[in-house]
Amino acid sequence: MNKKKNEILLDLIENNDGYISVQEAKENGIERTYLFSLEEDGYLRKVARGLYLRKGLEVDPFYLIHFTYKKAAFSLRSSAFLQGLLPLEQTLSVNLPAGYMTKGILGARCRHVGEKEYALGLSLAVSPNGTLVPCYDLERTMVDIIRYQESFSREELEIALKEGFKKNPYQEKLDSYAQAFHLEAELKLIQKLFT
Repeated sequence: MNKKKNEILLDLIENNDGYISVQEAKENGIERTYLFSLEEDGYLRKVARGLYLRKGLEVDPFYLIHFTYKKAAFSLRSSAFLQGLLPLEQTLSVNLPAGYMTKGILGARCRHVGEKEYALGLSLAVSPNGTLVPCYDLERTMVDIIRYQESFSREELEIALKEGFKKNPYQEKLDSYAQAFHLEAELKLIQKLFT
């Protein structure tokens, strides 16, 4: 094995929070056999098709879903967690664009939504393990919490909205998202209650 390629590969793994994909290795001129060799030596373990993780590190479920389903955007409770509004729930929630081909995502609640709804407020957030993953921005997350109030207990709803307003969301964004989902009156009422 080429020592230089091994060094490049180990640097890539360290700079990517312990992850390395076959595609990343290939883009850096490293053949798949180097990954297999590190797996056989017990340095890496395969965690998904085409994705390896340094042994001893915990799999980040957010990153794993994002790697496997590029169009999955974390929504509702998962987005509320990533925005710092609620604690993490075991089952992750994702939005997928209508027509995106999947039979479902293991460990996630999936909703297929229209392209406009899917794209509105789409952003990036840092997962618990430090990787960037797609989710909705704070304002869209708050509007979704209002839209899907029945998905939350009363206590969770109050906690999430109080925390959201403490973070000083952009009023223009809140208003435009509320308008897009016809929730202007509900947003005004909730703002009176929580601000």
